Amino acid sequence: MKRVLAVLAVAAISVAVPSGSASAGQRNGERRPTGIVAAWASAWSGTDPQALARLFTADATYTDFAVNVVSTGQEGVASWKQRTDLLIADVHVVVKESFRSGDHVAIETVYSGHIHGAPTPFAVPTTTILELRHGLIAVDKDYYSLATVLAQSGLPADWTPPAA
Repeated sequence: MKRVLAVLAVAAISVAVPSGSASAGQRNGERRPTGIVAAWASAWSGTDPQALARLFTADATYTDFAVNVVSTGQEGVASWKQRTDLLIADVHVVVKESFRSGDHVAIETVYSGHIHGAPTPFAVPTTTILELRHGLIAVDKDYYSLATVLAQSGLPADWTPPAA
């Protein structure tokens, strides 16, 4: 119980006083991310899988809980980004809020794109938790609703991507 209260206290302090390395400044009511958060969002919105992979440790794990995929290492992260870009056009990540407590970073985003062959694009809220080691991402956990992605895309709930 004491550990839970300590974690909640640290989280409350982190929310009340955002780390300068995770978010800074405001424009139009939105925070402009800096540091690893900005680099991560930019790499996801870009088209170079290696730009994303370079942000990760050699033994990193990247878990996308919506589709139940775990990628490991920089090579695995680059492969995941490449597979995502082959399936989804115009992948874009907009950071709405982020905060950092030590080596843990929480990021609230809007993840958008257009699944190839789907009638309409999607834009869904996403939460990502990062664990850093020596300034690089060692663990990335992405949480969003696949059901919402498919519904917004105009695809049936049981849709699966075509075989590669």
